[in-house]
Amino acid sequence: MNHPEQWQMKKELNLAHILTTIVLLVSSIIYLGDLDKRITTNSQELDHLKQIRKEDQKRIEKRLDSIDKKLDTLLSTRRVDV
Repeated sequence: MNHPEQWQMKKELNLAHILTTIVLLVSSIIYLGDLDKRITTNSQELDHLKQIRKEDQKRIEKRLDSIDKKLDTLLSTRRVDV
């Protein structure tokens, strides 16, 4: 049986390998920078939506209070009439 030769490593650098590594590093840096911008944007949008939700809740509570007062007035006038 023939045994395959052991692995051998050459002590040389190809220009293609260097360029590929540089391109990968630059691409990952750009991607992470863009990712950071998107996270910041999403955080700001989330804060804005929370503020809008609070304002909507206050408006709904005021509207419900108004409806409650009208119902109380309507019920009290009906009791007087009966």
